[in-house]
Amino acid sequence: MIDEDYASLVALCQVIPGPTSSQLGMGLGFNLGGIKGAIAAWSGFTLPSVIIMVVAALWVLQGGSLNAGWLIAAMKIVAVGVVTHALLGMWYQLCTDRETKITALIAAITFYVFPVALTQVALIGVALVIGLSLKGTDVGETFKFDRSRSHVIGIMSLVIWIVLMSIAVFFQSDSQWIMLLTGNVLSGGLVFGGGHVVLPFLEAEFVPPIDITSFLAGYGVAQAVPGPMFSFAAFIGTVLLPESLGWAALVAVMAIFLPGMVLMVAAMSVGQPMIGLRQQLLFVNAVVVGLLLAILVNPIFTQSIYSGFTTFLALLSLLVTVVFKRSALELVLVIAITSYAGHLAGYL
Repeated sequence: MIDEDYASLVALCQVIPGPTSSQLGMGLGFNLGGIKGAIAAWSGFTLPSVIIMVVAALWVLQGGSLNAGWLIAAMKIVAVGVVTHALLGMWYQLCTDRETKITALIAAITFYVFPVALTQVALIGVALVIGLSLKGTDVGETFKFDRSRSHVIGIMSLVIWIVLMSIAVFFQSDSQWIMLLTGNVLSGGLVFGGGHVVLPFLEAEFVPPIDITSFLAGYGVAQAVPGPMFSFAAFIGTVLLPESLGWAALVAVMAIFLPGMVLMVAAMSVGQPMIGLRQQLLFVNAVVVGLLLAILVNPIFTQSIYSGFTTFLALLSLLVTVVFKRSALELVLVIAITSYAGHLAGYL
């Protein structure tokens, strides 16, 4: 693949919903080896982090969180720094004018007041309609992948994506297996931007029945794990259905990645027209920023900061990520060590 094709693929992944880094890998695999290549690329990029997240979930389920409450508190504080850093970066990158900034704030307030999945769907839908109405289409970029691939594959993939999202939005069931499937499909199919954006979708879908402390602790662990943030779904599946012997984790991971995978295949069959939608998604991206802002306020801030020492930890977390711009792994180490010291001193 030449540099221009790679750059076009990156641009395409930034336009369509789904996990950008994973879709980039799947796109490379698809270009080289078709569907099998996409699956192979996804497996190599994702499975190591999935295994680690399952182990972390089993630790929580076996009472590890009770014996090491300081570590759970530390992981929740990690989320404060990481999500704040991600939010600031997205704000400056995606909310560049008065209209998009106002859109983000309206979305944040709306989701804060009505923190359910349908609110997110409605906000993104309205933003997409506004964008299609007001923004022009930029078709200046090229997309030069193998054009011999049948467009039928792209059309079939798009139909599959529409069916998946429709089922996830409208099908309701008391079954936890169905909840696990539809909740992850909806979360994975509506994400625009980085992996951190999946947090408000998953929180709206799975808290409750998963308690917020375990949810935020798992998210904090995911910061220290190499690989895509979507592997957090394995933690959710294991905690939600611990008796499944790992099958729930597998279902959750496949469900959260599947919409992005089929949409990637569809988009690569269309190519240039998809890249031309970039300007029309400005308001959708602004809504995503607002959703992340709402989730940062509640539950991340409200559940993680509850004492003088946790306030100190939160400030330290912000210092490490926002001011010194250190990696998530470095943040985890700093906060874990400081939290343990506070635990020994009786502050935590």
